[in-house]
Amino acid sequence: MKRWLRVLVTLGTLLVAFGWMQQTKTAKAESVGYSVSTITPKNQDDKKVTYFALRVKPNEQQKLTIVIHNSSKSAKKFQVGVNQAMTNTNGVIDYSQSNPKLDSSLKVGIKDVFGKNDTQKVTVNAKSSKKVSVDYKMPAKKIDGMILGGVYVKELKDNNAGNKKNGVTISNAFAYVVGVRLRESGIDVAPDMRLNAVKAGSINGFSQVQANLQNPRPGLMKALKVVSKVTKQGSSKTVLSQTKEGMAMAPNSNFNYSIPWGDKQLTAGDYTLKLDAYAKGGYHWQFTKNFTITQKDISSLKNRINTPQKSYLWWFVGGGILIVLLLAIIVYLLMKNRKKDDDTDETE
Repeated sequence: MKRWLRVLVTLGTLLVAFGWMQQTKTAKAESVGYSVSTITPKNQDDKKVTYFALRVKPNEQQKLTIVIHNSSKSAKKFQVGVNQAMTNTNGVIDYSQSNPKLDSSLKVGIKDVFGKNDTQKVTVNAKSSKKVSVDYKMPAKKIDGMILGGVYVKELKDNNAGNKKNGVTISNAFAYVVGVRLRESGIDVAPDMRLNAVKAGSINGFSQVQANLQNPRPGLMKALKVVSKVTKQGSSKTVLSQTKEGMAMAPNSNFNYSIPWGDKQLTAGDYTLKLDAYAKGGYHWQFTKNFTITQKDISSLKNRINTPQKSYLWWFVGGGILIVLLLAIIVYLLMKNRKKDDDTDETE
């Protein structure tokens, strides 16, 4: 019995080691071949971070420098620009949009201090590094809170390059972002929240109830948690509900917080949204808003239901158990045959 156990443990260890080797090989194959670092200036007011967290003054001009390191065996081309920090539909601060729709509350944005056309293309030779600089100038009038954005570094790929599979060219795009936070005071401005329009909408073809949440203040909102439920107007029975945590909102931004229809078939009618939002710092906002879903809305969205995707977890579990059983049978047969051979030898 002990011998069986040793054999099974050995086989299990080999399988785990094989899996780890495969993961390591995959990770190395997916390496992007370049990285980005910063040269932080003297007015960096947070020495613990590697992005640009700067204390600035009205009318101040400064050059910010990043370093692009090309670790690959060939030259690479990059596009470098400065983008405004936005909040995407997942409640994540996004620096990747070069020409986003700005929130109505934004008075001075990152493009106002760095220039709207501050985009450049650079080439970095193989196994080398290159410094790239961007310049900003602060407005003459003192600003409250912070201006938040990021230096966006994107590798420019040849349209003809990439891996070809079944006649289709596949090209992966990677990008780095170095955050830029500019503020004239060490006191953070408190964020705020407003609930704007509530309506029916869709994301990736799936129907949602969308509540537009806005942070109209130049303060960062962290650790955002939203608890929401939808009822028929005049009723306390919940027809949709969702709790979502770990979100954030950029200063002076908005996003559509979405509540999936799930497996419920919403009908046209009048509804009420009740929403509680909590953020780091003890902030709490409560909203109640009525909205209407028309038959035209439902028809345009095709009322697609967010049916859950089939899970194949138990197939994998069953397959793993089957493999273990087969290995056990093989080991049993081998041991049995070996015992017969030993008995035969003793008889002879």
